[in-house]
Amino acid sequence: MKGHSGEPFSYAETRPYEVAGSLGELRGPEHGVVVLPLELAWGGRTEFDLDDDYDRAAVYKIVLEEGGAEHQRRLINGRLLVEHWDEILPARPVRALWERRFSQLRHAA
Repeated sequence: MKGHSGEPFSYAETRPYEVAGSLGELRGPEHGVVVLPLELAWGGRTEFDLDDDYDRAAVYKIVLEEGGAEHQRRLINGRLLVEHWDEILPARPVRALWERRFSQLRHAA
């Protein structure tokens, strides 16, 4: 989204985001509690239960928007990402980047 002057409307539109090279390299856990490092969980909460739909969506959103490729490889599971893509709701620029890279996500949404 652009403002009236044609400039980016929000920080999310100008920020550089990382995207994993393949879904196969996303080998994060499928179950249990994930503890985010402080550089990602600067908002306070650090623990998320992957078996809870809300928690899983929340932690994946945080990692996709705030994390680098190494965080993504360690904390996100490629199968769960595809299976629950429509529940995660990352910022529009992040969603667009991931869906451009992985057509499986476009079809999952």
